[in-house]
Amino acid sequence: MCGIECLQEDAMNDGTATRDGIRAAVVQTGADRSTRRRSPAGYANALAVIACFALPASSAVAACEPADAALAGAYAGIEAKTAPRLQLNRDGSFRMREVPMPGMDVAGCWQRSEQTVVLVERAPDSENGLRRKLPPPLTEADLNEVRGDGIGTLQQAVDAGLLPPGAWWAHRPRRPGETLRLKVYEPRYGLAVGDAKAMLRLADGRVVEQSAVQGADGEFEFDALPADAAVKAIGVRFPEQPDTPRWLTVDDPTKLLYLIEFDAQATGAAEGGVMTLTVQADRSLISDFPDATHFKRAP
Repeated sequence: MCGIECLQEDAMNDGTATRDGIRAAVVQTGADRSTRRRSPAGYANALAVIACFALPASSAVAACEPADAALAGAYAGIEAKTAPRLQLNRDGSFRMREVPMPGMDVAGCWQRSEQTVVLVERAPDSENGLRRKLPPPLTEADLNEVRGDGIGTLQQAVDAGLLPPGAWWAHRPRRPGETLRLKVYEPRYGLAVGDAKAMLRLADGRVVEQSAVQGADGEFEFDALPADAAVKAIGVRFPEQPDTPRWLTVDDPTKLLYLIEFDAQATGAAEGGVMTLTVQADRSLISDFPDATHFKRAP
């Protein structure tokens, strides 16, 4: 997956700063993202060690509750080609690391019911399945690396394509008449957004809805906003759940660019999200299906 750092490299290598530069150099999250399928099967294949995460996303929970302290602790997977590590916390949260996909972690909530432990994946720090991604702002140190030949300000460096425009526009206040841009993307598996609608809730209570730019997955442009428009929330209406728009609160001055990540399970773009483990006599845990992974307490 191409994260913010990768996006910034793309911008620096692009060498352009046109009005459409966001699309070309900033908010692309992988050249083939728009062609990737929103497929439950593909999601399951990506997480082979937890392929028994098989229930629909509606089973996910919004917050964790305290769980069985007797089972809380660190576990290491054994008898498997890869050895995932599982941390069960007393507050009901869990994290699984070193699953067989580079850089992939799974987190969520867990609870015990008799001899069964249920893990429910959820994206951390999300609001209704959405999360705002805010790249670090550009600084004078960044400017010093490219200063010279008529480049004396951050704006000039961005306009010349020497610094990533996304990191600049995401922090830049929108001025009257400027087009507000929004990028919605799935950061973990590269799932396409599809035929979604984006919405802005303004300070005066008005809701403005927009379709994606033609041929640009998950990219939205709002070019007819009032001069004094103040965005108070960003909403997305996903094609899998068209009657359930999801909203993310915005509490800072309106910006020129918003990068919004979405949780594929919470929004119905992918099934999965639940794994069951059976508690053994020695308090080790074994996943039920299909390839049993045996987790033993770590020393």
